[in-house]
Amino acid sequence: MMKDLFILGILSTLYSMAVCNEMMADEKFELPCLIEANLTEADFKKFRSNGLKANEANANIKCMAKCLMEKREVLKKGVFDPEKVYADLIRLPELKGLEDQIKEAINICKTEKGANDCDTAFKITMCLREFKSRNI
Repeated sequence: MMKDLFILGILSTLYSMAVCNEMMADEKFELPCLIEANLTEADFKKFRSNGLKANEANANIKCMAKCLMEKREVLKKGVFDPEKVYADLIRLPELKGLEDQIKEAINICKTEKGANDCDTAFKITMCLREFKSRNI
């Protein structure tokens, strides 16, 4: 059980680094989402660096997560697309041979639902990050 959680943590971290950081580094996504979510760059940096606890998140941060996930096409009309996330992850060379563990990690967080689309996106993001904080 602990080994599985450790693997899920690594997968979550790699996904966050590979996909989320790619998302955030791409100004064509970051700036429009900052504007759409009415979020300050300082608050976004705190969120991006995992310096924000779930209970500290306001609606702006939650909607920033939604916007970024929609731009990357992993969230559509409030529905998380596990197949898209899986396809993104299996392309990473460092995850070769871990396909079963990737599926398991995605399946754990894909059912997260919030009060609205922003809340759902934030809950999925925090679910993935939770593995990282528990295991690394």
